[in-house]
Amino acid sequence: MSSIGNQIVVDPRNGTLYDFFDLIVPPQSPSPYNVAYVKSTDDGATWTAPQVIANLRTVFVSDPNTGQSIRTGDIIPEAAIDPATGQLYAVWQDSRFNGGNYDEVALSTSTNGGATWSAPIRLNTPTGRPAFTPSIHVSSDGTVGVTYYDFRNLTTETTTLPTDYWFTSSSNHGASFGNEAHIAGPFDMLTAPNAGGFR
Repeated sequence: MSSIGNQIVVDPRNGTLYDFFDLIVPPQSPSPYNVAYVKSTDDGATWTAPQVIANLRTVFVSDPNTGQSIRTGDIIPEAAIDPATGQLYAVWQDSRFNGGNYDEVALSTSTNGGATWSAPIRLNTPTGRPAFTPSIHVSSDGTVGVTYYDFRNLTTETTTLPTDYWFTSSSNHGASFGNEAHIAGPFDMLTAPNAGGFR
């Protein structure tokens, strides 16, 4: 058992600390990766045992035309907290919405300090192509914002890899997302540094 990607969020109302990470427990099926967290209510002096939110079912990301590996946030969950209510959110890459063929963006949320979590929902616009590396933030009015990248503008031409950056938001505490906005792109992912995959 091991972990990666520890990210701490703090409940500003009472100082409770939540450390979110990928709990790796091979050879778990269908994936050894798990979105998990530990919690401290005494300023980090003691922590709960790891609690699993959901199995993280990444199949990693590659160029749909060539199969070239792409370095993404595939095994790293991201987390955020609503500063007014303490509602918790986690996002990650997951292939559960398309039969395990490619990664998309999943979200789960908790309204009771992590005791229970909602079933994962897909956030990205379905395009039949990977969506990856989500980030999440909750504003002071409770609006949940998520950014991510995808290959929706891909063509059959293989000398470039058009990649776009998107924003989507929720005004109902993560029950649904919309108001998608294009932030940047398309840019050519193949111009990025290659460190075991373009990143």
